[in-house]
Amino acid sequence: MALADGLRIIWLDTHIGVIGEYQALKNQFRAHLQPVAAMPPNSINELICCFEKNVAPIEFVATNEDALALIEYEKDKRIIFISSGILGKEIIPTIVSRFQRVDSFYIFCGYMKGLVEWALEHGYEHNMQMFDHEKDLLIRLVRDTSDAIIKLGQSYMDLQDGKSALKCFMAAEELEMQENTENIGHPPSLDRLKKLNELIQQAKDLKDHNS
Repeated sequence: MALADGLRIIWLDTHIGVIGEYQALKNQFRAHLQPVAAMPPNSINELICCFEKNVAPIEFVATNEDALALIEYEKDKRIIFISSGILGKEIIPTIVSRFQRVDSFYIFCGYMKGLVEWALEHGYEHNMQMFDHEKDLLIRLVRDTSDAIIKLGQSYMDLQDGKSALKCFMAAEELEMQENTENIGHPPSLDRLKKLNELIQQAKDLKDHNS
């Protein structure tokens, strides 16, 4: 079950937004995007599945209209918005002006320079990250979310709620393990995993103490 019931991920893309099944989504990535030799064929699929299991559902949409309708529908949720460069450039000004709960944007595009200039002109650089491949985007999303979950777990520790803290730290650990598995070519973040192991043990101790 996803950890963050108050969070939704909306992914806007013309090519993959119409695909509702992960195997087909994976095939679309392989067909439309430049292959990444270092990444196994099903890695994007596995990252998405791991993310949904531990964090929040990812909703795929193909048009700006569908994206806005979904944001409007999810009134009680905080939204993380992912988009291709062209569609993002069209829709993000509208989202920023209408929906303050969409507080982070992840963009992937082939022409980074033009989009960076556009983001700077509109003052989006503080809540927007850009990538030229979905693998890098997903790995960064997993890492950022893991950081947020760890902070949430530490807040529970401050409240002496070991059970909730343990749930957070274990979810973050699974995300980190999956990210390390898929991020071939970069050494595992052993320091982060060691710190998580320590936090998990602390949360278990607190949980046992309060039982």
